[in-house]
Amino acid sequence: MVPQKNIPLHSEIFKAGDGYGYQIELEDKVLIKQEYIPILEGKRPFTTAQDAERTAHKVISKILKKESPILTISELKELQIPEFNQY
Repeated sequence: MVPQKNIPLHSEIFKAGDGYGYQIELEDKVLIKQEYIPILEGKRPFTTAQDAERTAHKVISKILKKESPILTISELKELQIPEFNQY
C-alpha cells in the first residue's frame, strides 16, 4: 500500500554500506531510520532498493492502521525479503 497523497507520511530509500536502508518521515521529521534488515542478527542492509522500499511501505501501512510498526518474521517473509527464506 502506497500512502495517500494527502497524508504527509512517506519513505526514502538510501544507500547503507553495501546495500540499502529506508527511513519513514512525517512531513520533514524522520520517525524511523532503518539502516539494517529488522530482526536479523548482525547489521545487514537490504540487498536491493526494492526490498527496502517494500518493507518501508509495509511499515507505513501499519502506522496508518494505528498498528505497531515493528515487523515480524512472517511479514518479512510475505514481503519476499530473501534473507527470510530460511525461516
